[in-house]
Amino acid sequence: MQKIVSLLLAAAVFSAFLSGCSPETAGSGSSASLSDERPGAAAGESGAPQKNAKATASRPEESSAAPNTQRVPEVGAPDPSSSVLPSGSSSEPEPRTEQSREANSQTEPQTEPEAVAGEQPISPWTYQKLLGKGMDVDWSKTNQGRKYYNAQAAEDFAAAGVSHVRIRIADWASSDLLEGLDRQIADCLEHGLLPVIAYQADDFKNDPDEKNVQKVVDWWSKVARRYQDASYLLSFDLLLEATDALNKQPEALNELYEMLVTEIRKTNPERIIMISPRLRSDAAYLHELEIPSSHNGYLMAEWHFYASGPSKTNDRKLWTTGSDHERSLIDEKIALALAWQKETGIPTWVGAWMPGNYNDGNDYTIEEQVAFASYMTRQLTAAGIPFAVNSDTKFYDRKANEWIPEMKPVFDCIYH
Repeated sequence: MQKIVSLLLAAAVFSAFLSGCSPETAGSGSSASLSDERPGAAAGESGAPQKNAKATASRPEESSAAPNTQRVPEVGAPDPSSSVLPSGSSSEPEPRTEQSREANSQTEPQTEPEAVAGEQPISPWTYQKLLGKGMDVDWSKTNQGRKYYNAQAAEDFAAAGVSHVRIRIADWASSDLLEGLDRQIADCLEHGLLPVIAYQADDFKNDPDEKNVQKVVDWWSKVARRYQDASYLLSFDLLLEATDALNKQPEALNELYEMLVTEIRKTNPERIIMISPRLRSDAAYLHELEIPSSHNGYLMAEWHFYASGPSKTNDRKLWTTGSDHERSLIDEKIALALAWQKETGIPTWVGAWMPGNYNDGNDYTIEEQVAFASYMTRQLTAAGIPFAVNSDTKFYDRKANEWIPEMKPVFDCIYH
């Protein structure tokens, strides 16, 4: 009799175990990342910078001046109780394996066709996925950039595998500048490139006084009004690196973001807006960011590292042979961004990194640049963090509309 009872108990336990491991239960955990769908021609097949209609999607609940320690509720965001990060990465810097990527792709929600076409508001997590691998461009930043830009550049970038461009702007939003920007945005959308407008705001960074704050607010107010009916694939990167005097005034930076987001939301309530931390957008200072009260859920954070390339002498961005220590410098920054994403519910992207120290004589051979760029690309891709490479003039001859042949190995290891 005792043996029969024991057998019955064992059967009951085994039955309970089976029910707990059923496919429904195993698959019910919230997948924190989006589909592996790449942006490309589909994103710009509409071929027009205008969206068909104003937003009709429901808006995420607003957070009232939520500090950065609170999670921001947002459409398409991962379950806050999940230990899985938005990209499917863990909080550790190690990349995912091919098996884990394949497993995640089975459960990740698919990107809505309307979002890919830019006709409806786009979740920041979806936008993060769409950004992919981009490039910083000076099409509207310099006189040379404006002079030589033509639609062939946008077509060539898209054909080569670039998925977005970060259009950097330094000057006042004059009629001439905006007319050129109109053409660039239209060309991007026609060829499947996501356009990101990034403003330099030098006067504010040098002296963040009330007068210069208002200049930045006026600039973005004008630009936001102009593009209030543009495709939702267009996004606004509010400040191109916090530098100079602003490095020591994080409160001034947060106050600016509060003012800018409030102003932009008057005309663009559901467009993706990006804020970045101080000290040249260092991920180590993401935790200082205060979430603007009018974010509406359509908010991302942009950060930089190696924006002017690695160095053979600077310990903070050292890269010589790719030693464990040198790799750890990269991994640690990525881990900081992933942890902040998980804590706040706000996705991030890298707005600039450079394969060589091009601005300082460039003492890296092509082979050394390939080694560094390969590791950067692999680690960021594994973490699910999109990025823009700095910058177009190092890879593309804008006068001849041709890719620079000697840089092809570096370009290919990043985009192919």
